[in-house]
Amino acid sequence: MACANPLSPAQTHALFDILIHHQVYSEIEAFKHPCTIDQYGYPFRKADGVQSTSPLLQNILNKFVLCNPAVQRFGDAFWADKIRTLVAKLAEAELSESYDKGAIGSRKALATAASSIAEYVARGMLGGYPVARKKADKKDYDQSKPEDVMQGFDDLMHGLIYGDALDDMYARVKATGKLEDHSGVARAAHEYILLNVASFLHHVFVMSPDGQYLVRLLENLHRLIPYMVVKQTLRVGNAATMINGMVKLVLAKLSVTAMTNWIGLTNNSNDGMNLLQQIISTVLAWDTSEFQKRASKLESSRNAPDKKVFKSLKAFVYASRDKHESARSQSISESKSIVAVILETSDPPYQIDAESLNEHQHRVAMEYFSTYLSIRDREELTKVFCKSNPDVLTSAVREAVSAMDPVIRAIHNAVDLSGTVTDAEAFITDLIKASKPKKKTGNKSREPSQSRSSSPAPASVLDQEASEVPTVEDYVQLLRKHAPSMHKFLHQVTKNAPGLANDYLAYARRIFSEFRVDDRAKEAEEKGEGGAGNMTAPLHSLFESLSKEKQEELKKLLDQHEKHLRSLKDTSQTRLNSIMSSSNSTSSSKIPKGTTHGPGMYLSRWNALLDSTLITPATIHGPIRKGWEVKGELDGKGLKTNSAVDKVSKRDRNAAMMADGTGDKVERKERKRDGLEEEDMMGIWEGMRDGWVGVCRGLEIMGPD
Repeated sequence: MACANPLSPAQTHALFDILIHHQVYSEIEAFKHPCTIDQYGYPFRKADGVQSTSPLLQNILNKFVLCNPAVQRFGDAFWADKIRTLVAKLAEAELSESYDKGAIGSRKALATAASSIAEYVARGMLGGYPVARKKADKKDYDQSKPEDVMQGFDDLMHGLIYGDALDDMYARVKATGKLEDHSGVARAAHEYILLNVASFLHHVFVMSPDGQYLVRLLENLHRLIPYMVVKQTLRVGNAATMINGMVKLVLAKLSVTAMTNWIGLTNNSNDGMNLLQQIISTVLAWDTSEFQKRASKLESSRNAPDKKVFKSLKAFVYASRDKHESARSQSISESKSIVAVILETSDPPYQIDAESLNEHQHRVAMEYFSTYLSIRDREELTKVFCKSNPDVLTSAVREAVSAMDPVIRAIHNAVDLSGTVTDAEAFITDLIKASKPKKKTGNKSREPSQSRSSSPAPASVLDQEASEVPTVEDYVQLLRKHAPSMHKFLHQVTKNAPGLANDYLAYARRIFSEFRVDDRAKEAEEKGEGGAGNMTAPLHSLFESLSKEKQEELKKLLDQHEKHLRSLKDTSQTRLNSIMSSSNSTSSSKIPKGTTHGPGMYLSRWNALLDSTLITPATIHGPIRKGWEVKGELDGKGLKTNSAVDKVSKRDRNAAMMADGTGDKVERKERKRDGLEEEDMMGIWEGMRDGWVGVCRGLEIMGPD
């Protein structure tokens, strides 16, 4: 008689979800330490006998990135010298932590967003895509029905992984650039993907902390890119001349030092910045200027702390990593604000008793500290990307372009790249416009912009009054408007560059093959004993290694988490129904209000990471806060949301919600729920981390195929 499995399929699924979720983010978070990249593994150099500390990310890079036709010609030196140096320098820069700033920062938001996507890739890569069919394939898919759209996506994925859907799609893309000429299952899956991408964009730019600051950052970058010159260069017929022209445009350094170096009068490696670096440094300089004004305003504000307080905090910002980590640890252990710890542990004459500060002065000190952390972050980023010696960024881009030369030539001969850039420019312009609050004057502000502003001043997303928050439907309309540009591009490449298209077809086959389950997992799935695909058996073995008492304790948590996942799935499907109902509404008597919460369980997994983030106490003595209790760091004007000196302007509730990154009532409730769920599941991660990390390290790829 076969031995009963230690976990039910539902519990196994919940366990797999928790372990992948925490493993991926822990690997991403580890890159804040300079030594991480030297323990990563191939394609980076690693000492013999040292196990990879990033096994899942290393697997993803090797299986999905390095085999890309555009990337596979990159030499080992490119990764080991150029990319490794950039990653190490960013880690050495020690960019600030959300805990110290008292708010969720942009780096935290982007890192957790990347993790929430990467964990789905990792889960599919290790566990595989279910081979059993929930429903039989349909002949007709109604794109206005949510159930048909969801089934269409599932059927297409199953066909791509286990069937011949990829070859069929390739043939159709080569034959036509119109979506309506594709099969019903492809159109239904396309609709499902479009709705989820719209939901993701809405969450990034509207609902997430620092979302409106990211809009401002994107708009500043958009204003500085010389699209006209780029398009003129791309119109050059000869591919070699075009590539050379683009490299010179983006990477050539036009400075006196560069000129004297070129003619041999000097030999100075610091020869100024190229266009790419000028754009980066200008955007960061705009932010730095605003922060410096803010710091000066705080220093001169009414009832401000003593000047020694500001000097102490500023000195600490530029102190060593060890000193930063020591103060952070003391703040957590003593439940005391990090500003109080800094003031009390500073060297004379800047050592100050934090109790001498009143509540207002403490708030001013907190904001001043956060402001200078932001200034230092931008200074360090500018050093790494624009002022490093030698210039690693420029040489890395130049080497990458050289390695991608055959791919660029093929695309240049197949597609009008100038038109492609025009399409991209129009999309970004409309994306920025869709991400800003709607004006009270009506729908005028929602009209697609025909051109971008040429103003050299930094953008502000709250330059206008607002009354309505952008909805997911706004992003659905945006993607539907611009999706044909992507369809046209893919059609032209497959039709006019058959060699390159066949290379990418082989690449796609290889990618989808990574998501297949093995025979053992297929058999278990057919018996209803799966839960984690290929990883079911290893997870069961790992779980059985625990004591009986520990197993029973964790089973209760796994049941709780599985219930949570079912709730997330139901909520996601309900929101998909809502979006499709409003998007497909043809009634003119009542205009749908639109939805501000889109589908996608990954959004909750993203929130879970953000909302469980530790944040310094708001008062000198007080509890450690969590991410769901605080605002985003910066508003749409690039200013601190927790201002201690500015009077609150008369913005309406929706504009304030977007600026502060707090979300609406539903969003705040879900953030708290996800944050608390993340805390509860830490017991499972801590109980099984060592064994699971050992399993993952056994998956390390030692070298090229």
